[in-house]
Amino acid sequence: MLSYLHGFHAGNFADMHKHAALWLVLSHLRKKKKPFCVIDTHAGSGWYDLGSEQAAKTGEWKDGYALAKAGANPPEMLQQYLDHVAGFDPMTRGRDYGVREDDEYRGPFYPGSPFIVREMLREDDQLVLMELHPREFETLHHRVKRDDRIHLHKRDGYEGLVGMMPPAIRRGLVLMDPSYDVKQDYQKAAIAIRHAWGKWPTGTFMLWYPILEDGFDVDLRRSFGAIRSAGGVLCAELASRDGGAKGRMRGTGLLVINPPWQFDQQLDEIGNWLAKTCKLPGPAKHSVHWLVAAE
Repeated sequence: MLSYLHGFHAGNFADMHKHAALWLVLSHLRKKKKPFCVIDTHAGSGWYDLGSEQAAKTGEWKDGYALAKAGANPPEMLQQYLDHVAGFDPMTRGRDYGVREDDEYRGPFYPGSPFIVREMLREDDQLVLMELHPREFETLHHRVKRDDRIHLHKRDGYEGLVGMMPPAIRRGLVLMDPSYDVKQDYQKAAIAIRHAWGKWPTGTFMLWYPILEDGFDVDLRRSFGAIRSAGGVLCAELASRDGGAKGRMRGTGLLVINPPWQFDQQLDEIGNWLAKTCKLPGPAKHSVHWLVAAE
């Protein structure tokens, strides 16, 4: 199904958690001079206007990014990320960031994962993006086509990930955050990442998933718990016990294979702060635990 558009949800509490984790991994990869690659399997349109009709219809960013930005004393690494978002303004980059003269923009703007990564890339690093939705792909292509470090594919992210393994640059990250429009996406995500990890066992893999009342995430954790990676498999969740309406998220989760050193401690500090600062359906808590211990 291709009905999902992230513009309705950009900057919500799930994005805060997911993108803070992405920032941590990128910061780690940049510590060494050796090039790295990032593969983003469900890239979306790249960046989002939080003043758009889509964002205004749900207002989810006001319970996520807006509250985090105004929050007191965030952890240092989260503050770095929040400063990055606050300074993100595609209007100043114009054509390089795909700003169209005939479109009306209101702002503020929020970078999706492709542009979080793009602004962290160095000269020899590479970013591979996959997007299947026709409208999202066309918009993303317009926004990244002038950057030679970025390779965009109109391709199914599950199939494409396995087909691209192992990458030419053997140091890096795979980010997979499907829409989960259909419950089969949980199984597809688990199968694709397990096959990709089998071909690239030293890579870092990060899978995002929503926590719903239906409980489809249980099988995801069970599947990842069977991946005997030397670098371990970590599960991090920011969630409320209250689910609200049927099908609505009560939380957000990440499964990470081969996380960087101290990633678990840094993300737990960030997650605990977000639990107190952002608005979820009810009182929230953050948890981090190893499904498979690192050797």
